[in-house]
Amino acid sequence: MTPFLLAILFAAPPAHYLEQWKTVRRDDCGEVLFLAGRLKKHQHKFNDKDQALVLACEKRVFPVKATGEAGPNHVFLVPARDHLTHHPARRLATIPAGVWYVGYVPFLVDFARRQHALLPEAEQAGTPPDFAFGRYVRKEAFAIETREHEVSERTPGRPRVMVSFDEAREVCRKAGGDLPDEEQWEIAARGASYYRPFPFGEAIPVPCFGKSGPQCADGKALLDVSPWGLWGMGSGVAEWVRPAASRSVPASMAVTKGGSSGDHFFWNIVPARRLVPAQTRSGAIGFRCVFPVTPPSVP
Repeated sequence: MTPFLLAILFAAPPAHYLEQWKTVRRDDCGEVLFLAGRLKKHQHKFNDKDQALVLACEKRVFPVKATGEAGPNHVFLVPARDHLTHHPARRLATIPAGVWYVGYVPFLVDFARRQHALLPEAEQAGTPPDFAFGRYVRKEAFAIETREHEVSERTPGRPRVMVSFDEAREVCRKAGGDLPDEEQWEIAARGASYYRPFPFGEAIPVPCFGKSGPQCADGKALLDVSPWGLWGMGSGVAEWVRPAASRSVPASMAVTKGGSSGDHFFWNIVPARRLVPAQTRSGAIGFRCVFPVTPPSVP
């Protein structure tokens, strides 16, 4: 390894991360673990007090040990590792029970605001953003389709569209499940990586650099896989989701998540939501189903 690469690998953490760590709210585990992860990437050495804080937050946010690959302190390690080859073809992915973070973390808000400002005026006015929303929720285990619900088994890769919210929900119910609620969708999109802006990672894909969402539909779709192995959560079509108790929805409206391949990147941000009349039938809106897990995947 060259001296240049060694210098990069062992470079001191950026000063702004160190300053933010000094003033981090010790009761805000989302911010604590976000900053700790960034500092660890720069080989930062925590003192005993700070290490105890990080471990306490890990246990608070992820209090149970999931089946599959797990690390120390009962922290479930997302199995994807952001490598596409780690996702064998399967119809359903099982998300273990646990405490999860939904909504925005502080360091995602500024990025989301910048992306929202780039939207056409009509889209900015359509759904007021709720950048202040963020909380921990406890969810039971569930299984979710890894692909958007298809027209039929004979047309793999072709999502079922032109269905209203109620029609999509009825399809899932007949199959023994339901539409995911907004919290389940976000958990499936980013797993334990609550600082993860997009289902497909922490950044706009390299093939999309300097392009808008619509210009990058094909390049984005090829890389669009979540930590749990769900495809198309930031491309393909937008997806109907059920409302969750944590976020209100006006009467006669419903929520879509993820955005379609032709949408701006703002709609791909995991906490972003679009309010749509529930009776809308659009070629750019589809859905995926969730199913109960019995027995639970986590004891």
